[in-house]
Amino acid sequence: MNGFSLSRRGILGTLLLVGVLVAGVAVSRVSATPQPTSTPEPVSAVEACHLPDTAEKADGTLGFRWQLAVRVDSPQVSILFFTSGSDSLLCEAWRGTDGNYGSSTTTAIGRFAPQHGAELTYDSGTRPVIGNSWPSQLVLGQTPRSVTSIEVVTADGELHDATIGSGFYLAWVSAGNQPSEVVEIVARDSAGTVIARLADPSGLQPGASAAPASS
Repeated sequence: MNGFSLSRRGILGTLLLVGVLVAGVAVSRVSATPQPTSTPEPVSAVEACHLPDTAEKADGTLGFRWQLAVRVDSPQVSILFFTSGSDSLLCEAWRGTDGNYGSSTTTAIGRFAPQHGAELTYDSGTRPVIGNSWPSQLVLGQTPRSVTSIEVVTADGELHDATIGSGFYLAWVSAGNQPSEVVEIVARDSAGTVIARLADPSGLQPGASAAPASS
């Protein structure tokens, strides 16, 4: 399986997406240098992502109809994950010093294998770079139907609640220069029953999946 890497450099540090997100190849990547102030007119995080209508690839042009699947926010940045069919877009929308979202974003487009609620997956992860001061280790995957909560466990013993939306989950799992392997991802229903689990004490690898347990 092939994926893409997403890097961001500047006054706010670097984000490197090292996990496999797609069952295919990246078709486009757009990045912008971080700025300390936002655009003159306030814009939303979605607007700051400048979602493309099309992307060129070797055998033609892709057209998109992006829908926001899931989003997480921190004081400095919002991470938004969009889908269009089997295409995906991961965007960082950064806030300026005035608190408004600016035009400083990094966007990567890829392709994923939709599970349609059939499996819990660990599709990608990021690792923080030494010196960062914001929560820069990210976990992304797909959720089975009936799941209402996702808990990500890291090797340091910390538990991290994920945000769930439209069949996907997204979670910050560390802050600053404290990287830690993801060793377990647990999906539960509204009663707290474990629906599916991924676990590896040596560290989960992106691309892992598990079907829901039989009732």
